[in-house]
Amino acid sequence: MASDCKVFLGKKDHLSMSTRAVRPTEEGGLHVHMEFPGADGCNQVDAEYLKVGSKGHFRVPALGYLDVRIVDTDYSSFAVLYIYKELEGALSTMVQLYSRTQDVSPQALKAFQDFYPTLGLSDDMMVMLPKSDACSPESKEAP
Repeated sequence: MASDCKVFLGKKDHLSMSTRAVRPTEEGGLHVHMEFPGADGCNQVDAEYLKVGSKGHFRVPALGYLDVRIVDTDYSSFAVLYIYKELEGALSTMVQLYSRTQDVSPQALKAFQDFYPTLGLSDDMMVMLPKSDACSPESKEAP
């Protein structure tokens, strides 16, 4: 992830990878279920990515995402998302790299690293989140 969001910049060194399940909706949007590790276990959030205009363009009112665009994808293993959002009254830009596995392919990493600087985001605004199995389906099956 890379962002100029003050909240993100204050917490980025304490974040871990989240898990997400994405499924398309009949209206052309996406339903996204997110689980991420927190101090008290796995936190869950469901969000509707509402289609706006062209393919790969969304907004997510529940998360304050005013503009979401899929800027690069191979349609099978990764996607790079551009997000323009409002949080706590401040506007910010975020770039996220999504991968089907925790081990990101060189192609995916290059797409992410090539894109975020074009938005004025610097390396100190970026973090590669550490791997975490805390909220994976496998961790929930353990007794």
